[in-house]
Amino acid sequence: MSSARLSTSSLLLAALSAKGSAVADSLGEPFRMMRLRAGRPGPFHPASPAYHIGDKDKGQDLLSGKFTYGGQSVDVGLQGDPWTITVPSTRYAAWLHSFEWMNDLLAVGPKAKGKVEEKAAALRARSLVDNWITHYGVWNHFNWEPEILTSRLWHWLIHWTPVLSSDGAGPKAAQRRGSVMRQMKYLRRQYKSIPPSVLRLQAAAVLTLGGARLTEKSEGYFARGLDWLDDEIDAQILPDGGHISRSPEDTLNCLDILLSLDTCLADRGVEGSRTLSRAIDRMVPMVAFFLHSDGRLGSFNGGGPSDAANIRTILDAAPGEARPFAYCPHTQYQRLAAGESVLLIDTGETPPRPFDLNAHLAPLAFELSTDLGRLVVNCGWNDAQPPGWRRPMRSSAAHSTLSLGAESPGELLPKGWKTRIAGEAVLENAGPTKGTRKEQEGGMWLESNHQGYLSRTGLGHRRRLFMSTDGVDIRGEDSLYVPLGRSPQSREERPFEIRFHFHPDVRVSLSQDQASALLVQRGQAGWRFRTDGGPLRLEDSVYLAEGVKPVRCQQLVIPGRALSDNDGEGRTNRVRWSFRKLESRRRDG
Repeated sequence: MSSARLSTSSLLLAALSAKGSAVADSLGEPFRMMRLRAGRPGPFHPASPAYHIGDKDKGQDLLSGKFTYGGQSVDVGLQGDPWTITVPSTRYAAWLHSFEWMNDLLAVGPKAKGKVEEKAAALRARSLVDNWITHYGVWNHFNWEPEILTSRLWHWLIHWTPVLSSDGAGPKAAQRRGSVMRQMKYLRRQYKSIPPSVLRLQAAAVLTLGGARLTEKSEGYFARGLDWLDDEIDAQILPDGGHISRSPEDTLNCLDILLSLDTCLADRGVEGSRTLSRAIDRMVPMVAFFLHSDGRLGSFNGGGPSDAANIRTILDAAPGEARPFAYCPHTQYQRLAAGESVLLIDTGETPPRPFDLNAHLAPLAFELSTDLGRLVVNCGWNDAQPPGWRRPMRSSAAHSTLSLGAESPGELLPKGWKTRIAGEAVLENAGPTKGTRKEQEGGMWLESNHQGYLSRTGLGHRRRLFMSTDGVDIRGEDSLYVPLGRSPQSREERPFEIRFHFHPDVRVSLSQDQASALLVQRGQAGWRFRTDGGPLRLEDSVYLAEGVKPVRCQQLVIPGRALSDNDGEGRTNRVRWSFRKLESRRRDG
């Protein structure tokens, strides 16, 4: 995969086109929407997905009227709604109008025979939907944007049976059906303007599901939506089951969308497509591949760990067995797992545009977990965090890998008018990469390298890893070298740093000789870290993969100065390190 540099001329043309389109839309959209008749669709076909996910604790807050996202909160009370009051931010408003919170609200209360009972949560959901339609059902320039519209329609349609359809033939139910049809017509008209992305895949799934629910003529929604969905699956889901963005979270979200749709269609008695079912079959073991010992995802390329219970619910509902494999050749990650240890390492490069908008510049970064949870991590990211942290978290220094000088391999598009048009794209690819793997009686060996620094420094980065068969002995070696067949660019020394970020649950104590450190997980299990480089430094770090604000944690840093004309075998250019588990300090009982 390669990522071409964005040219100024192409961006300028895009800017003029976008500006003209925006002006036309702002002038013409209200008039076009007035002509967009929803019709009077009859009752929708009943159909439910095979599973529901959500957080009951968050749902209880929603039921009491407290809407919280990204550290911001609005309390409307037991009977109020948030549609006509001032909200804290644009980002909060987008979340609110997307109805993403509906999964949490409907997780409250008992379930019987796979159907949500008539309860307070369902009544509250219907009230919030009805009041939204009253205020915004015709059109609104903000909350009818494709990203918000797609999410809202998805959550309404997934929960239609029996939550939103339980008024039968009453006027409220008819009003909801009319609103869904109006929004579906608008989404279908806007579909081709949505850039290739998870959003576009979900929009196709929305139109497919909406068409399947119609009891009268579908106006081609189902057939057209399924064709579009097949196209997006072919473009976005790689042969090994990963998403083309190389984000574990995107892979999980796509599996959730496709599996929910497939099980809804099965319940409706409608057959999907072979492309859809085969994609699900590929994605299930891929999601399992990305799971750490705590049952949650690795934090790579803009995705967080996600909720373990939700992941397990999705995998349990999927066909076949969620059995992880060791290497994904297309998504380009490696997994070393033995005993109670799991190590995930990114052995890939920048995904192609436009799927690079959340890509991180950190090839060969790794995470390590044990039975007590995360040990070594990347700083990570999730969308509830403050946006100002986003770009720094994409750098190599925010990952457990080697950084050459103050630079990352590859380069992000500089902030300014170009990013306002093209988004936070990658300007220069962080690769190419290669990797080989061996499994022997004593353990697993992995050797990988990338050339993301080659054009600027003439040096490649190689990382070798070993994990013993019991998972208690993990060794690594990082080296900077001039690739065979290339001449050194200079003879100067280049400073580098190898970073190991630790989860907030880990406490690190540096030895007096600064050659080793004691790592303690949750006050129970200890690991000894050693290196022949250094001297080691213990520094502060931050963790953003979970929560709504950065959490302080610690990192070990091995500094060095590499020669620019070295083969990577000399002491200046090679650093060895290891993690070895100590006798458990866990107390029983």
